[in-house]
Parts: sequence; C-alpha cells; structure tokens
Amino acid sequence: MHSRLICRPGCEDALATWGLDPLPQRWTISGEAQLSYTRSHTSHDEAREQARWGVPNELRQLQPATAVYPQHVIHLARAPGGDDVPGQQRYTITVQVMLHSWATAVREADACEIARTTMDTHLRALAEAGITLSTPTWQCTESPDDATPDLVGIDAQGAAGAVQLTDGDEIAAATVARDAAVQALAGLRRSIRARAIRALVDDEFGGVHQHAAQRVNQFLVDLGLDPLPQAHHITVTADLTLPVGDGTAQDAGDAARHRMRAATTINPDEARPWTAYGWSIPENATVGPDGWRIHWRHEYEMWLRGHDTSADAITAAEDLVRADLTRALAGTDHCLVTVTASVESQGIDFHLDSDSD
Repeated sequence: MHSRLICRPGCEDALATWGLDPLPQRWTISGEAQLSYTRSHTSHDEAREQARWGVPNELRQLQPATAVYPQHVIHLARAPGGDDVPGQQRYTITVQVMLHSWATAVREADACEIARTTMDTHLRALAEAGITLSTPTWQCTESPDDATPDLVGIDAQGAAGAVQLTDGDEIAAATVARDAAVQALAGLRRSIRARAIRALVDDEFGGVHQHAAQRVNQFLVDLGLDPLPQAHHITVTADLTLPVGDGTAQDAGDAARHRMRAATTINPDEARPWTAYGWSIPENATVGPDGWRIHWRHEYEMWLRGHDTSADAITAAEDLVRADLTRALAGTDHCLVTVTASVESQGIDFHLDSDSD
C-alpha cells in the first residue's frame, strides 16, 4: 500500500484470500477465417492488389471493433452475369484473413465467449451487406494485464506451516520476477508497434499517407520506441530498344509488350521491391533487314532504405534497374539507351511490415 493505492498483485492476493474473483483484464483474442465478397475493379491485377492489402469498408465500421487483416488471396474470378459499369468489372473474391477482437473479462474462457458472441452479431450484419465471413477459428488469447507478481517484499508468514524463504530463495525469486517483467515489457512494446504499423498499412487513419505515418511515428517515439524506417521515394525511367522480328507495326508493338512482361510488376516484394510498367514509342520504331526495333520506355517506382543522401539512393536505384532489365532480357539483343532516376520525396517508407519493422 502506498499513498492509499494498492498494487495489482497485492489486490489480487487479497481477493484470493477472501475467496473473490480476480480483477478483470483486457484480453486480445486472435483467430482466422475466410472473407468472401464481390467488388468492381478495372482489372484482375487491381482486384488482387486491393484484396491483398485492404478489406471492404463495412468491416472497418463494425462495433464493437474487430480488426481484420488480409493474409493471402484464395480465389479471384470474374463474377458471372451482372451489369458492368464502363471500365469496371465485377469480381468475386475470397481472402484468408486474421482477426483480432478485444474483451474485458475475468477469465480467458469468458473473453473467448464474448468474442464469439460479438462475431455472431457481426456475421449477421456483414451478410446483410453481401459479405460472407466464415465462422472464425479462435487460436489464442493474450492479456496485456498479465504480469508475474513481484515476490520481493511479500510477507512470507502467510498460512501456518508455510515454508520460509531464505535470502537465496528471495534473490532467485526476484530474478525470476525481473526476467518475466522484462520479457513482458518487450512483448508489449512489440505488440504496440505491430498494431500501430498494421493500422498505418491498412489505411485506418485515412487522408494523406505520409501525414498519418508522421503521426504514428511520433506516437512510437513518444513511447520510447524506435522510429519508423525512413526511405527515399524514387522514380527511374529506362529507355531501350528491342528487336521484335518481322510483321506489321502492330505485331511489333505486341511482341515488345510480351517481351517486357518479365520486367513488369505491380506487387512489390523482397526480390523486386518496386512497381514497374512500360510502353512503346511507335514514332521511334525502325525497320531493317533484321526486322523491327521498337523504342520502349520502362518506368520503375520504388522506396529505398538505408541511404544517407539522395545521390546514394539514386545510384542504388539505377543499379537495381539495370540489373533487373539484364535479368528480364537475358539473351535478347536489346540496347539500353538511358537510365534516369529522380527522388520524388524522402520520408517514412510506404511499404512497412508489422512483423519485421
């Protein structure tokens, strides 16, 4: 007892002595499910991109709040029938998702039951909006209130016949309690950071991404956590010529697009951390004894970390583009005319991972 306040371990000890329930705790309940819905998109690639990184707005409006995080796309196909809006197509989408729900309860089992009851209500509401969420498989629960009681200073004279702790026992118990507290704090720090990054990645804040990122970054720094990783936002333009054989000019353009598919990506990953696409420049096409040569312009957009200056980032970006084109066009008698890079901005990396960042 201090200043008329009692520590949580002491309070729970007293409640247990009186035969009363322990204090309620805030539990986080995690689970997995499959999410299915139909949405309009301009292309198959756009539909997959949106399904991989976002969820329908109806899920963000659920009350009590339930967080839904896409894991991977299970099924994606054109919806049968339906009246497509010009430039739009209807797609049926099924995504594996992870769920987080929160409940305040005394016991873990009670928290799980609250989560199940809440989710049953959500399932009915989502069904009315044309969204299907399979019954979740709840996997685990975590409570940030969990803590190992501090054994230092607790009176060891409790019940008659209790074993008295020696000095060595007290030191060992204090060491165990300290290690558990350090581990619990580290886990809590990781949990806070991961949740903040997930909220940023899922665009829960809305508005300009960089503004929201700065707010999240300041929140983490104020808590004594590491700031979010910084990166340079860079655009790289590569001009090259491609041999595409005989035929008409249209045939040549089609052949160039087919050949450049190996260097085209809309989903950044560890191997190719950029988006890249291109187009032909017909007025610069030439035809000779060996057939057509098409002038092609390929544009890369990337976020690069770990560079002190913009010049260093530009050099690294140009090297990455040259290496990617060399890989994609191996065995092709192409000519890389120019590679030009420019820094669009510098700030918090747009591509964050809550597990590693």
